[in-house]
Amino acid sequence: MLRLLPQLLLFLTAWLLGTSGAFAQRVQFPSQVPSYDVTPPGYTPPSLPPTTSPLTSSFDPYANPSLGTPPPDIPYTVSPQFAQPQQFGQPPLGQPIAPQLAPPVTPVVPQQGGSLYPNGLPNQWNSNTYAYGNSDGTVAQLQRLMQQISAEQTYLYTDGGVTGFGIDRTELAATFGVPIFYNPETPLLVTPGFAFNWWSGPSLDGFDLPPRVYDAYIDGAWHPQFNQFLSADLGLRTGVWTDFNNWNDAIRIMGRALGEVALTPKLSMLGGIWYLDRNAVKLLPAGGVHWRPNELWDMYLVFPNPKIRRRSITVGTSQWWIYLAGEYGGGRWAVERIEGDDTVDYNDIRVFTGIEWETQTQIRGHIEVGFAFDREIVYGQTATPNLDLDNTFMFRGGFDF
Repeated sequence: MLRLLPQLLLFLTAWLLGTSGAFAQRVQFPSQVPSYDVTPPGYTPPSLPPTTSPLTSSFDPYANPSLGTPPPDIPYTVSPQFAQPQQFGQPPLGQPIAPQLAPPVTPVVPQQGGSLYPNGLPNQWNSNTYAYGNSDGTVAQLQRLMQQISAEQTYLYTDGGVTGFGIDRTELAATFGVPIFYNPETPLLVTPGFAFNWWSGPSLDGFDLPPRVYDAYIDGAWHPQFNQFLSADLGLRTGVWTDFNNWNDAIRIMGRALGEVALTPKLSMLGGIWYLDRNAVKLLPAGGVHWRPNELWDMYLVFPNPKIRRRSITVGTSQWWIYLAGEYGGGRWAVERIEGDDTVDYNDIRVFTGIEWETQTQIRGHIEVGFAFDREIVYGQTATPNLDLDNTFMFRGGFDF
């Protein structure tokens, strides 16, 4: 048996050599390992994707309207961080796939419906909160006590005519947020304020007015969101409106109550009442629609303070809007006249255009120019008849932070 072992090994060696030769005829192995430093002849490398990746590209939420701030005050708007990320093409084999990021979230600019006095639509960033980390790792959003401090200057021109009436008004206010126990995201807004009103005219005999009157008030506003379809705009204001010489009937109580129904994510219907507590007008119906067709337009077509605005430009971190608005202006004050104590209304209708800007640091401002017409003075406690006043121009500006 041992003598047959060499012959068996020779037979196996010959069989293996024959098999490897046949396999080599079927599969041609390269004679040497190719070099990857030199492109082989006839080879065209695949095109590479752009060098800018989503991780390094800059993002400006206002430069690209399609990724800007969602329309304001939409009860069920999907935030950008939950939107479907952009799908990029499949990179060539061997290229790493960069993770894709959703665009950063920009603060929503909610419409607060309209401040009772002064009229108009204050637009504020919904960032009056701060985060508190719980022990279990969750984060709670808490309301800030100080919401904003604001100042506004209004000027109505007079040419000094007998029925001319000029107004120079300065108003200062501060807003505080008091959390509501069942929904801290819709706090009770408490605003104490004070206003100086310098009057010029009229110079017609028998229609005398004091040169100065004052407003000292405290305002409460609440904007509850009952569900994704139904919300409300509620307000109550009280204080004294007087020249500080007559205190009879100087205390006033004003308020508003509007309900809002979201018909679609971009269209809401509002309806309710405003209580003005003036000599001529006690109660005004209020209502209309709030339409946000896209991220550029915001149309608050609600009587008595409609406002249409359009996003214009972006300067740094601030966005600028242009707008056209109207309001029922004026007020009622207790005054001392030559004939004795009296209460007096000043009423007008204002149409104006302006610009406003908003920043992510909660600094906002506006500048307006307009026209005031259908102006009148109504005396409440004496036999003095009502006085129609000259139409005039209005200038107004303000800021809050």
